[in-house]
Amino acid sequence: MKKITFAIFAFIIFTSTFTSCDTEAIDSAIDVSNPENPAIPGGGGTPSGDYWPTAINNQWTYTQNGTAQPPMKMISTEVFNGKTYYKFAPLTGGGTGTTASATTWLNKNNGSYTLKMGDINIGVPGMSGTQTGYEYVILKDNIAVDETWTGTYTQNTTYAGLPPITQTTNYTGKILAKNVTETVDGETYTNVIKININQQTVVEGMSLSISNTEYWYAKDVGVIKNKIYTGDGTYESILVNYILN
Repeated sequence: MKKITFAIFAFIIFTSTFTSCDTEAIDSAIDVSNPENPAIPGGGGTPSGDYWPTAINNQWTYTQNGTAQPPMKMISTEVFNGKTYYKFAPLTGGGTGTTASATTWLNKNNGSYTLKMGDINIGVPGMSGTQTGYEYVILKDNIAVDETWTGTYTQNTTYAGLPPITQTTNYTGKILAKNVTETVDGETYTNVIKININQQTVVEGMSLSISNTEYWYAKDVGVIKNKIYTGDGTYESILVNYILN
């Protein structure tokens, strides 16, 4: 099976690793309460601040391993299962001879930040395929250092004329530091939360891939740095410019 390294941040998700020939489902652990109404329960303790500002036309620009990436821009809102998500402009990534494109959304609810990925369109030499979307909790700003959260999602990848292949990912997020100071691209940010997300993916019980991703979130700014460690190498994204509305 060929792997596609898909730089789409956010997995800032900044970078994500997809295994060709798989499929995925929505994380059943994610609650479906209304993020616009804090009176509706939805998780954890008291949010410690806004670590990913949401407004239409908010925009973040990153470099990955020194190479400029297309800006991540919020372009609209959509409602899924009664929850309001902010939609990012679609992004495309790929590797040697491969391409992948998808749309992402962000939801915030009482200190829990959920990233939703739409179906991923994959192009490889001589064929094209689709990997089903998923969503997972990318940050909890309302838990203490060393506390964790967990989740599971499943995906299917299909190509014309081939049977679908299923992969399941188990992930664990952990708060590594809170209220720290971090300098990125010459700018110093305070009130930073640093986290790690460990993802372990099994493809139909046949293979296992493991990745670790570190994120630095600055209060009232968003993700300022991201570093992902995979079997294919290390990818670091840093914030170089942002626009907030």
